[in-house]
Amino acid sequence: MSAGAAQIFFLLLLVAVFYFMIVRPQRTRLRAQQELQSSLELGDEIITFAGFFGTIRRFDGDVVTIELSPGVEARLNRRAISGKVSRPEDEPEEFEEADEPERPEGTER
Repeated sequence: MSAGAAQIFFLLLLVAVFYFMIVRPQRTRLRAQQELQSSLELGDEIITFAGFFGTIRRFDGDVVTIELSPGVEARLNRRAISGKVSRPEDEPEEFEEADEPERPEGTER
């Protein structure tokens, strides 16, 4: 193999590695994000990229209004939603308050 052919082969190898390590995974992530955006519905429980959990209450184009807690709403861009929160069917909707942690004797608040 001549030096020119070896250089062309090496260059093609670098392009192939770049494609399979950078371009292809990015396309897969973009496709998954687009599928998520199109599957959002009112009442879905979501998580944002900032880590907020909320329930979708309204859509207004690219703006989504979510309810963070009863009576507290926030507006955000639709692209700020990172995923849906899946809740197991047997998990109760309301949670009981946690008991006070045990404290060693002699320590008070």
